[in-house]
Amino acid sequence: MICAAFFASARGQEPVNFRKFLEDKLAKSQRTITENGRQRIVTGVKLVEVCDVDNDPIAARVFAEYGAMFLAAGVVFPQKCIFQNETEVRAFQNGARSKSAVLDGVFIELQEAAMNALLEAQKEAAKKNLKITPRDGSEAAKRSYELTVQLWNARFFPALDHWVAKGKIAPRQADAARAMPVAAQVSQVLKWEEKKLWFSTNRSTSIFYSAAPPGTSQHIFMLAFDVEQYGNRQIRDILAKHGWFQTVKNDATHFTYLGLEKSELPKHGLKQKFIDGQEFWIPNLD
Repeated sequence: MICAAFFASARGQEPVNFRKFLEDKLAKSQRTITENGRQRIVTGVKLVEVCDVDNDPIAARVFAEYGAMFLAAGVVFPQKCIFQNETEVRAFQNGARSKSAVLDGVFIELQEAAMNALLEAQKEAAKKNLKITPRDGSEAAKRSYELTVQLWNARFFPALDHWVAKGKIAPRQADAARAMPVAAQVSQVLKWEEKKLWFSTNRSTSIFYSAAPPGTSQHIFMLAFDVEQYGNRQIRDILAKHGWFQTVKNDATHFTYLGLEKSELPKHGLKQKFIDGQEFWIPNLD
């Protein structure tokens, strides 16, 4: 596994290019590989090994929308941006040090550093008579591959029916899409959304802001937490103080553990964007 602790802190306001920052840090990182039953440490990881942003349109979109998680400090680094099945997801989750807790009667699980920071944020909120609680039960934190498939289907199929009813997608095309493997479905949705046939729950934005394509969710990496009180400015400030930030634009309930100071984010390749009065930090790919 690659440890994200290698990301050094930096200060400043002008965001650097996110891809370049990540490529430079990956080149200096170390990882353990197994060959012929023996382990050895190698230096240097290429971005293409983690996320093939130049040749895979889905990977490129995942990198742009969810890539902030690659900055998380003190956690097990996500070695790939798209997991193909439950076996791959379980292998990653079993190899990451996790911690569980019961918040407001709900069992949740995160990587240990993320959970510790969340619990500290919760304590600070409690001193101000505020609460930080999970939204939508235990799925607010760690998720399985199968759950990401279920969430995808819950958005994909109703949206497909909607656009068929509107006469924008032919029934024959819809039937073919329903039978496609998941990766092919995602590719097809991206093509439809280029024509402004949106697949989010409210049909007004991309499905990427309603449900991550299966195998790509930050929740799989145990670095995301959906917050019930996301609309409270004090809660957002407390979470940010403890390294939790909104990083997926148009998904205001979703917070990502980065373990960094807000002042460090621009030098790590994230840019500030305000949406409906809330502050998001998203990859700067300009």
